[in-house]
Amino acid sequence: MKILIVGLGLMGGAYAYRLKELGYTVYGSDINLKSIEYAKNNNFIDDGSVDPLDFIEKSDIILIALYPKLILDFINKYHSYFNENQVITDLCGVKSVFVSKATKLSLPASYISHHPMAGKEKVGIEYAKECVFKDANFLIIKSKETNETKIPTIEKLGKDLGFKRISIMNEKTHDKMIGYTSQLTHALAVSLVNGDHDKNTKNYIGDSYRDLTRIANINENLWSELFLDNKKALIEHINSFEIELNLIKRALETNDSELLKEIFRKSTKKRKEMDK
Repeated sequence: MKILIVGLGLMGGAYAYRLKELGYTVYGSDINLKSIEYAKNNNFIDDGSVDPLDFIEKSDIILIALYPKLILDFINKYHSYFNENQVITDLCGVKSVFVSKATKLSLPASYISHHPMAGKEKVGIEYAKECVFKDANFLIIKSKETNETKIPTIEKLGKDLGFKRISIMNEKTHDKMIGYTSQLTHALAVSLVNGDHDKNTKNYIGDSYRDLTRIANINENLWSELFLDNKKALIEHINSFEIELNLIKRALETNDSELLKEIFRKSTKKRKEMDK
C-alpha cells in the first residue's frame, strides 16, 4: 500500500512514522523543506518533496494533514490528477464545513474523511513519535456522498495504526460530539489557566491541575479555526456547562451539602460508565 501524506507536522509525521514501520510505502509532502528532511533522516518516509505531484498519481491513499481552510485548497488544485482507484482522506477535527464539497471535488477518487482521537500538545514533526494511537478512538465519516465500498480502506488504516475503537458517523454527529469531548475541554483548560491571576500558582499545583490544564498548551492557529468552524455546537456545549457549574455555585451559596453530594454521585456514576 502506497500512501502520500500531505503536511508533515505533528499528526502527519505521527502517521508517517507508524505506517512506515508497518511496511507501507510512505511519501511525504510539505511546504517546509526542513520537515521533509527531518522525515527522511529519521526514516519516517520513503521519499519526500515540496511538490505533491511527484507522488499523487502513484499513491493508493492520499492523506491530507493540513489545517481546515487548506484542505479544499489542496483538492481544488490537484483533483484533476486523482484517479478512481484512490482514496482521499483527512484527519481534521471538524467536518461539516468541507466534507461534502471535498467528496464531490475529489471525484473520480473516493473521499473518506476520518478523525484520530489522539494527539499531543506540541507542534512539529519533531514530536511525532510522542503521539500515542494505541487504545484511542478512530472516527470515520460517512456522508450522503460517500462511496461506502471504500470505507474498509480507512478502517484498515485505523486498525493497522492500533486504534482501539473505530466508529462510523455522519459529519454533523461528528461535529456535535467533538464540540463536547474535544473543543469544550480545550476551552475549559484555556479558561482555567487564563483565570489565574496569582504569580505563585505554580508552587501549589498538583496532579488534578496538571491533568485538567495539559491541553491549555495550545496551537492558536489550528484551534482558532476549529472553534470558529464549529462554533454553533461549541456554544451549545458551553451553555450546558455553565448550567452545571452554576448548580455547584448555587449549592455553595446556600450551604446545600445534599445537592453537592447528589451532583458528585451523578458525575461519579457517569464517569465510571465511560470506562466500560
